[in-house]
Amino acid sequence: MIEIAGLPAHILLIHGVVVLAPLAGIAAIVYGAWRAARQYLAWPLGVLSLGLVPLTLVTAQAGEQLAETRPASQLLHEHIEQGDLLKYLAVAFFVVMAMSLAVAYEPFARRLGATGRLGFIGHLRTNRALRFTLLAAGAVAGALLIYQSIITGHSGAASVWAGR
Repeated sequence: MIEIAGLPAHILLIHGVVVLAPLAGIAAIVYGAWRAARQYLAWPLGVLSLGLVPLTLVTAQAGEQLAETRPASQLLHEHIEQGDLLKYLAVAFFVVMAMSLAVAYEPFARRLGATGRLGFIGHLRTNRALRFTLLAAGAVAGALLIYQSIITGHSGAASVWAGR
């Protein structure tokens, strides 16, 4: 079992996921809806979406190891299923946000357009329908990330504190 300072890593790492996933989700929604905020949110959103992937995967791995030491229950099983879904959603969120940033964030799109091998991505910024679709998909992915992090956190808390 992964431990940090003698404590199961899952109970410490989960705080990062619980805070950063909804924050990234809110940033994605604002990024998609408010054009003026895009220049300020592009880099923080890119870093958040990228950072959530390993954080979520390591937290889930630590949780699976912790679950092996706990008595099996229906609530714990539900939490594990919700955590698995959150892992996949974090990866999908990163992919959608990377595509959205590549097309909608002008400095990044221009830089990609000037490169040789990935230049076609930068040229996609002129396609308004694609840009709108990616921004909308990013906002939806952000809302799903917020929802799933709340559901997963709630099921984890219920699996620990139910009946106490």
